[in-house]
Amino acid sequence: MSFRSRSLAMAVVAVLGLMAGAAPAAGSVTHQAVAPQTTTVRYGPYTLPPASKDEHGSTGNKIALDVEKPCDNCFITGFTPNLVYADGSNANVNTGPMLHHAVLGDFGRRDVVCGGPRRVFSTGNERVASALPPGYGIRVGRAERWSMVYDLMNHGHSEKTVYITFTFTHQPVPGSRLKPVTPIWMDAGGCFWPVWDAPEGVSEKSRQWRSTISGRLVHMRGHVHHGGHSVRTENLTTGAMLCEIVAEEGGDPEFIDHHGHTEISDMPPCGGDPLGTINRGDLLRITSRYDLKGHAHENVMGIMVGWVAER
Repeated sequence: MSFRSRSLAMAVVAVLGLMAGAAPAAGSVTHQAVAPQTTTVRYGPYTLPPASKDEHGSTGNKIALDVEKPCDNCFITGFTPNLVYADGSNANVNTGPMLHHAVLGDFGRRDVVCGGPRRVFSTGNERVASALPPGYGIRVGRAERWSMVYDLMNHGHSEKTVYITFTFTHQPVPGSRLKPVTPIWMDAGGCFWPVWDAPEGVSEKSRQWRSTISGRLVHMRGHVHHGGHSVRTENLTTGAMLCEIVAEEGGDPEFIDHHGHTEISDMPPCGGDPLGTINRGDLLRITSRYDLKGHAHENVMGIMVGWVAER
């Protein structure tokens, strides 16, 4: 098994809550007294080894337990992920570092799709912001405990020190009339092995899930790897296209490394009130599309995270 395969296997184990004994990540919180309130949580520091001749430098996949939350007894209405240096400037592949992935969640609760720990907030190096439509929020309980799975990489040839940040908008539950939403984790690779090898040329991979909940789908965001064209989720029962996201790659100089290698730079999320209605028993399908010119690509992903206001 290759280093990347072993690394990704560790990530799956971590996300499923089967890895134990990892040390909590350091975190710090800054607040702005605005309405809605904005809180930036910074995790780290993380030291990234330099790239070698054959491999990017990598932290490997790790899990951090009991990480900082932005608030207690609150509704989160939006979030923006990033990877930064100590001075707050962006750390991206043009200077070496890559946010391969970071996943935050209440791993003590069950995921409605896969049945394992509940994953709520996630990002790859695309670092796309999400904002729920007005009237909705992701509820964070006072006793809720968060964990984070992360993998950071380095395209450069010198050691780098970086921090993962999430900037949240939120408001307190008391006095709020927001409708709580439930996350759904749609994964083309499946629940227990979320990666596959994409061949050269155009290819698609799909996975179906029969919904165990009913409600209004109000937001979805997506994630693919280098060479990923798009990802979409459909309701096969109703025939409705719930969300289709087309990826942009290398659209900003920050997303092009010193070898001219590009990474995904944008995956605009879908938002609506609602994007579609889901009923218990409806069959949903996620499909990830890759268009790889001149080479195959190992261990790709195709993920969509959605939020449903249950009824």
